[in-house]
Amino acid sequence: MNMELYISLAAMIISLISVIVSIAIYLLGIQRDKKQDTLDSFNLLQEQVFDKLNLITYSEITNICKKVDNGSIDDETNSKYYELLGYLARLEHFSLGVNTGIYDAKTAERAGTAFLVSLRKKLLPVIELQEKRGNHNSDKRIEYYKEFRMLTERVAKYE
Repeated sequence: MNMELYISLAAMIISLISVIVSIAIYLLGIQRDKKQDTLDSFNLLQEQVFDKLNLITYSEITNICKKVDNGSIDDETNSKYYELLGYLARLEHFSLGVNTGIYDAKTAERAGTAFLVSLRKKLLPVIELQEKRGNHNSDKRIEYYKEFRMLTERVAKYE
């Protein structure tokens, strides 16, 4: 009878260890998938946003914003401005994913520390113009691209 108790106890301990190891492997797999998803999304941003924004200078962005702000918009200026807003929307979407934990923050920070911060500075004229235009007739101030700002502030600490 005493031997049966030891065998049952040993079986329970082995089962408990199995459960703990299985949970650990599962959690490590989730973390790895999260990191991989972050890198995949960052690579997609590289193709859709970063490479294209590298072709546009800060002075071009400020000129586009000045024309839009002054109301002297031609088709080319309008097209470029909405293209910049599209890039910002993609950056905001990625930033939201990082800030909410869908993507891995450490991986995103390691992948784009200095670049994301400089990119926000480069796009600041567009962000400020959107806030000016969006808050024109409103008592309540709307902050545009807040998630992108939060991410770049967090990433700037690692520079």
